[in-house]
Amino acid sequence: MKNKEKDTLLLMALAVFGTVLASSLASYLQVIVVLPLTIAVFLVMILTWFLYKKKVIHWSEKLETLAMIIVLVSLILSFIYLFRPS
Repeated sequence: MKNKEKDTLLLMALAVFGTVLASSLASYLQVIVVLPLTIAVFLVMILTWFLYKKKVIHWSEKLETLAMIIVLVSLILSFIYLFRPS
């Protein structure tokens, strides 16, 4: 892996770590609202850390595709639910 890519991944990991720290402090005060965000960002931090390994990059691309499909299906279902006839 090139040095620029390693630097970018390190900065991404630090940014995600800062987000985890900030949302952890916020979830101390508002558990119900912020806790799912904290868990999601923590998972993103773990996945970002795993990107240093070559085999994980292919796996993360598959997860990205799966996440996009889940978001698309969720949007379709939410629009169907929102605009259904009464």
